[in-house]
Amino acid sequence: MATASALSCFFIVLLGLLLLQVQVHARRHSCFSAIFSFGDSLQDTGNFAHAFFNTTVSRPRWGNAYFQRPTAHRVGLPLVQPYLAGGDFSKGANFAFAGATALSVNELGRFGVDTTGWLRKNTLHAQISWFQQLLQSDPSFQDPNFLESALFMVGEIGGNDYNAALHQDLPYHKLIRIVPRVIHAISSTITRLIGMGAKTLVVPGNLPIGCIPVWLWQYRRDDPSDYDGNGCLLWLNRFSEYHNVRLTAQLSRLARLYPNVTIAYADYFGAGMRMFSDQPRFGISEPFAACCGGNGHCCRDPEKYASWEGFHPTEATYKAIYEGLVDGPFAIPLLKKKC
Repeated sequence: MATASALSCFFIVLLGLLLLQVQVHARRHSCFSAIFSFGDSLQDTGNFAHAFFNTTVSRPRWGNAYFQRPTAHRVGLPLVQPYLAGGDFSKGANFAFAGATALSVNELGRFGVDTTGWLRKNTLHAQISWFQQLLQSDPSFQDPNFLESALFMVGEIGGNDYNAALHQDLPYHKLIRIVPRVIHAISSTITRLIGMGAKTLVVPGNLPIGCIPVWLWQYRRDDPSDYDGNGCLLWLNRFSEYHNVRLTAQLSRLARLYPNVTIAYADYFGAGMRMFSDQPRFGISEPFAACCGGNGHCCRDPEKYASWEGFHPTEATYKAIYEGLVDGPFAIPLLKKKC
């Protein structure tokens, strides 16, 4: 798992970049009253840091490499406040927590996944409980019009469930059995949020984990046929695609059940693979090396690296994913909506 310092460096970037277009619309056209985010370290804006270091990750630096100042401030809006830090949640709250899983420790254990020393005991279910507590704490949040006009970001989540299994070399036939339960947890969360009043949700899929340096090292192979033309492990990326196929099928089912709700899929895999397939376009010259090593020292030019510390993407990668999701070819329609 990433060190605390590495985890604290890029939590906010993807959330800010992905929702930048939404925030611009919200500011100019009042598309969304608030943003509520759930997930793991890819979305965490400070809950992990507040819980374990009594601090938040809501101070200048975040987004510096892309906009030269914090991303949300770039469009004149406050950062999405981490729930555990308290404060004003009138514009939304972030419930994501680094290391969070879709499944509980006990449920993962039934699949043979030992989470000792790997994951914090925070789950998607716990984050929804926090959201319920927030709704009950302020009468203004109980206004159905407020939640109907809010944007809900559900994920990325499930990556840590798989990371824990991969870390202990769980056989593939056992690893694949976890996917339906992860999809069920995500689907149940979406259903609960819709029941509370959510009308617009963005649900990201899994990243191309076959391109993650930690797994490339742990599962390195001598046979070139085990890798694609970019240098990523084929079987791990196929696993990511399997998760994403199951997820999109479930989102389609939910869309039929709730025709008055907008459920948008964010194709992190496609946007990520576009970058690995055309690295020079995005200024990436070190796609499979970590910018920061175990000695605590980091590279001088992180914009040239795809990975921060072996697990998490750098801001250069987030920027590439953002461009793919907002400008295409993996654009999310609601990010272009007219208000």
